[in-house]
Amino acid sequence: MSRYMTSYSASDLLRALSAKGFVESGDQELESFVLAQQQETELPLYIRALVGVGAFIASICLIGLVALGLSVDENEDFLIIGLAFVALAIVLQKFSGNGATIRQSFMMQSSFAFMATGKSLFVFALVMIFESGWAGTLATLGITVATYYVYRMSVDRFLSSFAVLFSIHLNVAFVEELPESREIFFNLFVFCEVLLAALLTWSGKIRRDFVPVKYALFCSLCVAALFLVSRFEFAYAMEEEVIRPLFMSLLFAGALIAAIAWIAGGPAKLKSEALILACLGAAALGAIAAPGITLAILLMVLGYGKHEKIMIAMGALLLPLFLYHYYYELDVSLLQKSGVLVGSGLLLLAARFYLHFRKLDQGDTA
Repeated sequence: MSRYMTSYSASDLLRALSAKGFVESGDQELESFVLAQQQETELPLYIRALVGVGAFIASICLIGLVALGLSVDENEDFLIIGLAFVALAIVLQKFSGNGATIRQSFMMQSSFAFMATGKSLFVFALVMIFESGWAGTLATLGITVATYYVYRMSVDRFLSSFAVLFSIHLNVAFVEELPESREIFFNLFVFCEVLLAALLTWSGKIRRDFVPVKYALFCSLCVAALFLVSRFEFAYAMEEEVIRPLFMSLLFAGALIAAIAWIAGGPAKLKSEALILACLGAAALGAIAAPGITLAILLMVLGYGKHEKIMIAMGALLLPLFLYHYYYELDVSLLQKSGVLVGSGLLLLAARFYLHFRKLDQGDTA
C-alpha cells in the first residue's frame, strides 16, 4: 500500500512537474496558486486531539462554574452568558496571532474552551426554554452557521457540524411523535447524508473550508450504523419499534460500488475481472444486510483513493466491531456459528488464492 499512499508537499509536486517539463520552472503565479489552495498551517492531528480533550475538560469546569458559582435563575440568563462566551472566544482568537508560541497556543486553547462553553450554554438554554429536542437541533445549527466563517478552527467546525447531525439522529430515533414513520425519517436522513458526503468527497469544486463537514458526515454515518447494532430497542409505551438495516445496507453497498468505479477511473473501467469481482462482493455485502461492515470497507476504500489516513483508520477500527456484532447476532446455535466463521475464513482464503492465481492482485494488471 505504501507504493500508492506516498505523501507529497506542494513544493515537491511542483519540482516533479517542472523536471518532467509539464510546467515552467520558476512560475511564481502557479506556485502562488497551489500554495493558496493548501489548508492553513495547523498542529498535527494528535496535538489537536489533545487540545480538544483539554478544551473539553476546561469547558465542563466553566459550565460548572456558571451553573454553581453564579446566581443564574432564568434560562434566558444562560442564553446571554453563552453568547458572551462565544463573543469572548472570537476576540481571543483574533488577538492570538499566527506565531507558534506558548502565548498563542494558550490563547487558542482558551478560545476553544470558551467557544465550546458558550455554544453548550446557548443550546441548553433554548432546549429548556422551548422544552423540545428539535429546539436543540435548530439552536446547534444556528450557532454553527453563525460562527463557521467567523471562528476559523477546524476542530470547532468538525465538532459543531457533528453535533448538528448527531442531534438530528437522536431526535429521529427517540422523539415519541414519530412512532409510525420513524424508519422512513431515519433512512431518509441517512440517504441525504450519503448524498452530501459524496458531493464533498468527489467534487473538485468544494472549498477546503468544508472538509470538517465531510468528516462530520462520515462520523454521523458511523453513528447511524452503531444505532442499528446497539443493544437497546426503540421502544415507547408498550410497543417496540424496529428500524430494519436492509435499506442502509443496500445504500452503503451502492456507495461502495460507486467508490470503486470512481477510483478505477469511471464506470467504463469496471469491465475488468478484478473490479467486477469487487462490485459483486459489495453487492453481496448489501444483500446480507450488514451496513456496518459495508460502511467500514467504504471508509477504507475512500481513504485509500483520497490518500486520507484518517478515513482508513476509522474503517479499520470499526470493521472488527461490526464483524463481531454480525457473527454474534446470528440467530443460530454456537456450533453453527463456528461453522459460519470457518466457512467465511475458507471463502476468503479461496478468494485470495483465486486473485493470486489469476494475477488480479497486482495493481498494474487489475
